[in-house]
Amino acid sequence: MDLEINKNAKTEYEIIRHTKTNSLAMLLIEILSRSVHCHSDLEIGMLLDGNIDLVIDNEVFRLKKNDIYIVNRYQPHSFYSNKSHNKIVIFLINHALYKNIGPDIIYKKNHIVFNKEYNNLYKTVFECAMCYASDLPFTEMGAGAKALDLIYQLSKIANPIIDELSTKQSRSKAKHLQRITDYISEHHSENISLSDIAQLESLSTYYISHFIKKMTGMNFTTYLNNIRFDHAFSLLTKTNLRISDICCESGFSDSRYLNRLFKEKMGMDIQSYRKNMDKIELPLTDQPYMTVQNHISQSKFMSVLERYYTESLEE
Repeated sequence: MDLEINKNAKTEYEIIRHTKTNSLAMLLIEILSRSVHCHSDLEIGMLLDGNIDLVIDNEVFRLKKNDIYIVNRYQPHSFYSNKSHNKIVIFLINHALYKNIGPDIIYKKNHIVFNKEYNNLYKTVFECAMCYASDLPFTEMGAGAKALDLIYQLSKIANPIIDELSTKQSRSKAKHLQRITDYISEHHSENISLSDIAQLESLSTYYISHFIKKMTGMNFTTYLNNIRFDHAFSLLTKTNLRISDICCESGFSDSRYLNRLFKEKMGMDIQSYRKNMDKIELPLTDQPYMTVQNHISQSKFMSVLERYYTESLEE
């Protein structure tokens, strides 16, 4: 389904820190909103509770409890939760884990809907997660082995292809996108245009316009205004600046336009928000305006995983 997703946070090239092992990281997390980003790791996640929308290549995947998602290396993606709470276990698998024993795989299927026929797959997800969370000796080896098993099982159901060229092209596009979004983020308060981006990349404005739309799901003007809104929102919540000064700092030439944009995204005007800021739970709308996510501490990993694993066995 094609849909123009309204996201304003900066598109990021994310550097993953693999703290438990050199090639595997795991997160237990609640995501309210995660802006467009990409990284060099293969990302595999399973929704333990709630629901969330995953956006890849301008396509929306509506994830529900026990669904599994796959994000290929260098593939830009974002999340938004429609104000729903969720818990997700996420594996970030560095290419180093499997490059010497198999080809670089691109999965054509990003969303695996819950199906009892895939019980072994779900069991492997929990086993991998609990190995990673364990403090016992050598469990990092078990986590790596389970991650490889996960990749293998998904290769049977997620329509994998072996295409080294596509991976190189995806890497090139990710870096290309990073340069563009970095420039927009650094110069958003100025009067920048598509022509400035085209000149920066030595490409035509036509190409840049279509590239930004394809990679972020929105046109240049919408993306720029979302970056400006993010900065304005930060100034509004963290400073006592006047609205006119916030407009100047964030790149908006008209306070009435900012107020209208604020009302569309937040459900109230700026003055009302400032008066009631301490009482408002975010997010207020079904469209993400920034990255909002809550990490579960590593000390709680095992107890949370065991609870959801027990629930999954009973279902």
